[in-house]
Amino acid sequence: MASILALNGCPGLVDHHRPHPAEVVGIQESIDDSQIQQFVHGKVKPKLTFRYEEHLYEGKTIGAIIIPKQKRPFYLANPYGKLKSNVVYVRRGSSTDEAEPVEIIEMAKEDSGRGNLKVSLSVLAPENTNLPRSFAHTYLQLVEDFPDFEMSRKPRGPFDPPVFSSLERDNGDFWREYAEYLQMQEALITMRFALTNESAVQLSKAKIEVSVEALDSQPIKMIPGRNLPTQPKPTWNISNIVSAQEARITNEANLVMDESDYTPVCHIRLGTLLPGEQAKSETLAIIPEASGRLRLKVRILGAELAAPIEQEHLLETTGEVKALDFPGFQKYMQIKLNEQK
Repeated sequence: MASILALNGCPGLVDHHRPHPAEVVGIQESIDDSQIQQFVHGKVKPKLTFRYEEHLYEGKTIGAIIIPKQKRPFYLANPYGKLKSNVVYVRRGSSTDEAEPVEIIEMAKEDSGRGNLKVSLSVLAPENTNLPRSFAHTYLQLVEDFPDFEMSRKPRGPFDPPVFSSLERDNGDFWREYAEYLQMQEALITMRFALTNESAVQLSKAKIEVSVEALDSQPIKMIPGRNLPTQPKPTWNISNIVSAQEARITNEANLVMDESDYTPVCHIRLGTLLPGEQAKSETLAIIPEASGRLRLKVRILGAELAAPIEQEHLLETTGEVKALDFPGFQKYMQIKLNEQK
């Protein structure tokens, strides 16, 4: 009980680096978390949030009490053993001591600052300008299956050099891949998020959660910007293989999609933000398949925030739907290629 009260009264983490650490003996019998909860809650005021876990360490079972950050101070309603009632305890090195009045005041001041933590969120375009609220798009609908692609290899003359190297192969899915690529590019909304800590204290474990609601029931997709398809090529060779380093960078990305629920959620982890610091996310791509209104729902979380901050942003897309067969797609594709020149 003394350790629970004292550790929770500390202003920061307790980190002992003893030259001769204590011997780990472990516990003989498993302890029920509910019994500890009942024991502590019956004596400590106000209610203390904590949990008890058991882990295996050096072949021995040890018990660990985890106390998250929460408003202090805490005290005993009634005396217990050598502990006094209505007294706040703190940890000093390896011993427990009564907190001085100044320390109790500082606890309250520090914890009240957590509730007043101020952050601002900006929704930006990829080039870091403010994201527009309306978009004019073209929505492509393919009305038939596309054939496999095959490059003509007829020589133009007996002395013409070979067109292909031995490592090159036709990309049989080229037409289908390019159709998907164009569908996304024509309807694409790409954004990133910038979170700024405008408080005098740091914000740790900063996280943004993003979901999209189609207000006009139009189909939409939401994917990380890094997963957008690149412009397909009619042939491929060994140079198209993603390097191990590129794959590792992708795996370490801080923007992750969770599609386990009916409404997909994008989780963006930004780490710790110092006072006045800003962090920007990777790009997030939203691809509507028809015009209409979109509601962007955002939640901002952090260890020092008393509750998540929720925001909503309304977007609107307009534009025509083009139904294309294979010849029509080839013409449309050529127009787009000419625009790139």
